[in-house]
Amino acid sequence: MLKQRWQLAWHFYRQASLQQRLLTWVQGILLVFILTLSQTSASIQAYLAQNLDQLLGADVVLSQAMPLSDTQQTALAGMSSQIVLTQSLELTFTHQQQWQTGLLKAVAADYPLQGELRSSLDPSGSDTSSSRGPMPGEIWLDARLFSSLALQIGDILSLGTSELMVSRILQHEPDRLMQGHSVQMRALVHRQHLAQLQRPGDRIQHRYLVAASKAQIAQIRDWQQQFLPAAELYHKQGAHPLALFWQRTENVLGLASIVLFFMAAIALQQLSRLQRQREHFFTAVCLSLGASRPTSLQIAIGKWLFGVLGMLPLALIFAMACHWLLVDWLAHTFTDLHWRFNPSLALQTVAACMLVFMLFQLPLWFSLQQACVRQLIQPSPQPMHQGLFLLSAFGALSAIAAYYSDNLLLTGMVLLALLSCIGLLLLLSWLLLTAGEKLSQSFSGLLPFVLYMMKQRLMSKSTQILGTGLAAFLLLFTLMLLKDLGNSMTLYQRQHDGNLLVSQATSAQMADIEAWAAAQNIAIRQQKPFLYAKLTQINGVALAQTQHKPSDSLASFNQPIRMHWTAQLPDNNRLSAGEWWPAGTANWQQLSLEQEVMTDLGLKLGDRLGFVIEQQQVDFILNASHVYQSGVGAITFWVQVPPAILQHVQAPRYSMASLELTAAQFSQLSALWQKHPSLRMVSLQELTARFDRILALVTTVISGFVVFISLLAALVIVISVHAVESQERKKNSVILSFGLSKGTCLKLNLLEWLITGAIAGCGAIAATWLAGSLIYQSQFALPYQPNFIWLLATLLILLSVVTALGFAVSQRSLRASVRQLMQE
Repeated sequence: MLKQRWQLAWHFYRQASLQQRLLTWVQGILLVFILTLSQTSASIQAYLAQNLDQLLGADVVLSQAMPLSDTQQTALAGMSSQIVLTQSLELTFTHQQQWQTGLLKAVAADYPLQGELRSSLDPSGSDTSSSRGPMPGEIWLDARLFSSLALQIGDILSLGTSELMVSRILQHEPDRLMQGHSVQMRALVHRQHLAQLQRPGDRIQHRYLVAASKAQIAQIRDWQQQFLPAAELYHKQGAHPLALFWQRTENVLGLASIVLFFMAAIALQQLSRLQRQREHFFTAVCLSLGASRPTSLQIAIGKWLFGVLGMLPLALIFAMACHWLLVDWLAHTFTDLHWRFNPSLALQTVAACMLVFMLFQLPLWFSLQQACVRQLIQPSPQPMHQGLFLLSAFGALSAIAAYYSDNLLLTGMVLLALLSCIGLLLLLSWLLLTAGEKLSQSFSGLLPFVLYMMKQRLMSKSTQILGTGLAAFLLLFTLMLLKDLGNSMTLYQRQHDGNLLVSQATSAQMADIEAWAAAQNIAIRQQKPFLYAKLTQINGVALAQTQHKPSDSLASFNQPIRMHWTAQLPDNNRLSAGEWWPAGTANWQQLSLEQEVMTDLGLKLGDRLGFVIEQQQVDFILNASHVYQSGVGAITFWVQVPPAILQHVQAPRYSMASLELTAAQFSQLSALWQKHPSLRMVSLQELTARFDRILALVTTVISGFVVFISLLAALVIVISVHAVESQERKKNSVILSFGLSKGTCLKLNLLEWLITGAIAGCGAIAATWLAGSLIYQSQFALPYQPNFIWLLATLLILLSVVTALGFAVSQRSLRASVRQLMQE
């Protein structure tokens, strides 16, 4: 019996209607997107695991800013078979009038511990394996640093008081995992020269490469958590440093996919109206022939299942192609990343997607309970289960949000932005169509008639406007708004902070900067002191144990952060909660934390935060929170404490500052860097270039995402046109029966699609303007002035695309005749 039902389902599936094919297309697009995302994520996670094993350069790496004490080093040696020390210092290399920021790593004769150190005599020449690093008096530079300083093999490079000969080109470091996947240039030198370079306050990163067995690794982990909680520890049995970063990226893309599923829900809601009539008729026929209601339900489910299975091969092929394109693009960032397909993961992804698709189909299957034989003789409209459909759609979208959410702040921001855009588009379509229909009631002509008909099909038109408007909004947001935002950030920082930012300067370096600025008649715009601190505990519990999902704040607090001391609330901050400490307070173990960071980490006022400052554990009570406010400079700090901390904590003190330089004065900075190589300064031009690189990456990702949205938007238009095709044909037949020509029907159709495109374009422009205004007001306290050329071009393109697509899919309804009307 069951076999016969499946045979019937297969028979009716092979006679699939247009609605069934459209349903398959909608589900196929969603499946391709989710499969591509999951397969790409799996490829990167597999790559990171392999990368960790090959490029750690040791079994265990222990990293911190301070060197181990004799006692600590003896303890570590007792739990390992060999230890190799490397020291790293970020500094600026200068040669003649050229300078370039890079990372200098100092090693001794025992380096490398594991793996191969490779170098060459020419940037593009073949490399060879080296059993040890540079000899005293030599320096090896990577190819980019070598080229940027216009050096030749045998040239002398000055670093502080050391004169070093460039002897080889650094091609590969076996422990480059700790500095890999970044654009930072690198150099290698013998350890004795770093001691000559080091100045008081320089932050040298000490990395201990350790050879150890699995049992010893477990011992070292326990020992580090107890005695060195602020140190970073990586081992071959652990997670890659970039694993959380990629998980964060995947979660953001997954949350953004809610837009795709929302568009699918719109398309499926339109399809369900068409499918419902056919399924009810089929169920009534089955009942009239003596079949049971469960039989017709099983056949309906079977047809849907065959549809999903039938499109699987094509969806898998497209997903594999998209996966290959993504891997090829990411290979520029992740060296040696290769395409690989994971069949078991694909099976799990397909199963999860089928469950989501079933949720969307549930209202249709439940509605079959209303079918009866009487409908064959006396058809009567049955109310649609809109409440059940909305509940199913909400359940599906909630499941996606819950799976990809890593913190409430991110999820809330993404969902609020999407809901705001959707609400604005729906409100605008309703207001414009309603107002247009009301205002044109007293007039005659084509336009009032079109507005009246569009108002009668408000739900159908709203879905068309929503689909095209969302795609246009996302493109405008990335291609125009983010570019405008980058330009405004540059102008804002130039106005308030100048064009040179000093990100870290010791007291001696800051004194020389002030003397140099005074000699050049340069005013220092801002100067704020800070010290470095590492968050290790929250309410007595280790930080790693309190945070179970990745976040931007957690990634930052895994590194030492800048802690600013101040008696007064800074002018560019606003108190958002709690109370600021009174001037001259002796209670130094209290702090104020950035409000967004508090939300991200799930903190509240009164929590106790444990920081390690220069190997000293200090607890602070969270008494206040602050937020950034624009208008008085961009230098701000997440963590701020009373000045009384300086009387109780002995730690190096640093400063951040900002200046405005002319082009000629930039060329004179080399004198400062030659004297202080570890002085960290960055120009506004370099900051802008970094933002542009990020913008290019975001634009590429969003553009690919918009392709899927555009496909779904096109399907929404096709489905909505198909849903009202019979009514449109009747309308055109009635128009022809009054003696009007087919040209009039054509003009009405074109006018309707022009209005649809115009409303969608205006909605996308309004949503972009609203988003821009909110961002500009919060960041710059300025009104947003959009690029009107971009807006006009977007509107014209959208009008052309929507009108062309709408006209193309409406051709069948334009073939109406008076004879067809008489026959009906």
